[in-house]
Amino acid sequence: MKDSGIYYSLGALLYIAADNTNIIDDIIFEKFNIPFSLAFSFDMTSNDAEADKAENVLIKTLDKLFVAKKERNFYIPKLFIRVLSTAHIAHLYKKFGSLLDLITGFILPDFSISNADVYIYEMQRINSVLSTPVYILPEPDSMALLNLKTRYNDLYSIKEKLSTYEDYVLNVLVSTGNVLNSFCVRRKVDENIYQSKPVASLISDIVTVFATDYILLAPAFEYYAGIGWEEGLLREIEFDKMNGFVGKTVVHPKQISIVNDAYKVSSIDYDDAQSVLDDKKIYQVCANVNDTRINEPRIHYSWAMQIIFLAKYFGVKKY
Repeated sequence: MKDSGIYYSLGALLYIAADNTNIIDDIIFEKFNIPFSLAFSFDMTSNDAEADKAENVLIKTLDKLFVAKKERNFYIPKLFIRVLSTAHIAHLYKKFGSLLDLITGFILPDFSISNADVYIYEMQRINSVLSTPVYILPEPDSMALLNLKTRYNDLYSIKEKLSTYEDYVLNVLVSTGNVLNSFCVRRKVDENIYQSKPVASLISDIVTVFATDYILLAPAFEYYAGIGWEEGLLREIEFDKMNGFVGKTVVHPKQISIVNDAYKVSSIDYDDAQSVLDDKKIYQVCANVNDTRINEPRIHYSWAMQIIFLAKYFGVKKY
């Protein structure tokens, strides 16, 4: 498991278009529930001209954020850029320059054995010249992984390639939208991603391969309004957590508070985690603080470490 809090701190990762001109005021005047993270995406651009225009808007956004931070104190989320390709990384560095110091990391879409080496090489070049580290959030190519004949080899090959850059892999992102679409499936508000057996199998394999060494961010839940959407999102997050995810991609600011509340640590879990990590009790198997379950440090140590990191970022529920 990861031993630094930064890997557990993405929480709700909100995607917005890179040319969104309103987001800067939303950040400065703290209109969203905090904490959260923010991903600028170029997915909506259909050609080079539109991408160039979106990049110019994003430069103005980051520059305005840099100036505003000098004038007043406000919460700045971790900022990410979802690149268009391997070549886009070097292009952004040349165009954005020192403004990339405001960026926490790059999201690397369609990450696969065919492009992993190039992605990592480009990021090594960037980090060799920037004053602060820029992390990566690889997003495995879920469509390529549908091939059961090659899935396991591909997953372990990707993990092996990432191991050369492990400290810079902030999270591994899991996306399932294209997979659901390929099966002509769209879940209802009261259904969750794990009820689609092929998708659940894919998620399970990704988690099994990566979760022992990396933190994984769960796929998005598409509903943010209407009857039952809060309950549907919360139910899926509970499945996310049980399957080893920490945090979730979100599609609307209204989802942020639900993710944050869901990842708050219960006071019982927090007390148990402290007990498990207590040097004086480290080898003791004993009942927990309210005598409802057994704490066994040898088995629960990694869980306890994660609970402490989550408590620092999301807080502790008083029950």
